[in-house]
Amino acid sequence: MASIPLHVGKIYGPVRSRRLGWSLGLNISPTTYKLCSFNCIYCQYGWTSVCTTDITHRLADLPSPDDFGMALEVALRENEKIDNITFSGNGEPTLHHKFEELVDIAKRLRDRFFPKARVGILSNSSAAGNETVLRGLVKLDFRIMKLDAGDTNTFRRINLLCKQVSYVAILNSLRFMENITLQTMFIEGKTQNTGEREIKEWVERVGELKPASVQIYTLHRPAADSSLRSVPEEKLRRIANYAEETTGVPVGVYL
Repeated sequence: MASIPLHVGKIYGPVRSRRLGWSLGLNISPTTYKLCSFNCIYCQYGWTSVCTTDITHRLADLPSPDDFGMALEVALRENEKIDNITFSGNGEPTLHHKFEELVDIAKRLRDRFFPKARVGILSNSSAAGNETVLRGLVKLDFRIMKLDAGDTNTFRRINLLCKQVSYVAILNSLRFMENITLQTMFIEGKTQNTGEREIKEWVERVGELKPASVQIYTLHRPAADSSLRSVPEEKLRRIANYAEETTGVPVGVYL
């Protein structure tokens, strides 16, 4: 089964999200190719075309603050129900060189059109240690940060990070961020993160990071690696119960 197409615009939805209700998506990545700091084997958008954190030569492919603001204002004017406004899209949103400014624009427009909606992000956590990115992240109402593994080797096998990204650096960044939600994709197949050792080490990291909550889920769309399989619901719930009992952190299962 083929991966789903990239978003062709800066704004998409609102879509009904398992976690976020009616969520308006903000795509501040290129629309003609996938630019990301990870090349996750489970990604619904397929394999990453350009895997990097250095966007110096890609700036023309990213939306300007003015274009972003105009597109978002049009979308907010045209919709009647929005619960959340979420930076996500075709790749890692925090790679945008003006991420903090785009956060300011989104919040200003939210206050004008949907003051009860929250502005947040789905991020792979790779740029959380960058000072300007962190300033933008702190301004958001919610931060859902990816952590798919509790050890470096499993992390590398699943997320296929670009060479500039360090698993240890990601952990260190997340340790100093308050009120975050960790998001973990569990998968089975030739590559998996649901073995006894992998779960134990992941739970240890959750205990160390002490996020406000954890969201776990599994495949429900085509993956880049077609050999992957979804994790049964019963197993996900066992993982969630074990993590909650061990760490005291609330863990939700999203199917």
